[in-house]
Amino acid sequence: MKRAICTLLALSLASTSVAHADPDQPLAWYEGERGKKRVLHLSITVGAGLVFLGSEIFKDKIAPDSFEGCRWCEPPGFDRAARNALVWDNTRRADILSSIDAYVVAPIVGVGLLYLSDHGAGLPRFIDDTVTVFETVALTQLVIQTLKFSIARRRPFAHFGTDVQFESDSNLSFPSGHSALGASITVAAGMVCHWRGYWTEPYVWASGIALTLSTEYLRIAADKHYLSDVLIGGGIGVLGGLLIPRLMRDDVPIRPVPTGNGVAFVGTF
Repeated sequence: MKRAICTLLALSLASTSVAHADPDQPLAWYEGERGKKRVLHLSITVGAGLVFLGSEIFKDKIAPDSFEGCRWCEPPGFDRAARNALVWDNTRRADILSSIDAYVVAPIVGVGLLYLSDHGAGLPRFIDDTVTVFETVALTQLVIQTLKFSIARRRPFAHFGTDVQFESDSNLSFPSGHSALGASITVAAGMVCHWRGYWTEPYVWASGIALTLSTEYLRIAADKHYLSDVLIGGGIGVLGGLLIPRLMRDDVPIRPVPTGNGVAFVGTF
């Protein structure tokens, strides 16, 4: 999970608002109404990243402290069958490849294609575009981490004895953070390209989906996750990529409206 910490910290440094900025605006990126929004979303992303970092640092104290500490221990039949069909003999190799996919290739491809989309528009535009990826990743990973500690599902390598040595994350299988990372990057970057009308949109979707699916397969091959782990993790990433960028757009207002039983948030999507 050290790779996850490094990724979140790197992403948080670039986080801002997805609002449509004027690249010719004379103000510095942090000045004016637009700048205030960038600083706000930077703060949100840094805060989420620090909470995630804290959960990693204190994982040994938060996670179940023994092999028997799982709350969800036995896999259902379809998870067991998928695991037996897809797991590799060399699980270490699959683990390394899945981490390269999720923490190296996917961020480089997603952010790189956004840069190539309109690299002459200036720093404010690039910052506004990439916040969709950065803030979505930070918040979805925080959700994933919360679910991992709450559900405490035993990982397949621990259950089936692929690695009999207890680790601090042996009971943190559900859902898959790798899968959520790839999916959130793909959907968030794809949404920005769609809204902007960028020529790179089909390449973002095609490469991102391929990377996400390969990561999910490799997480099962590495005996780190079950099929249900990667499917739900990917689903959370997709949901975050669809919702979080919309909430940050200036032209898609979201406002609270009183209802008979409380308050609802409405807007144009």
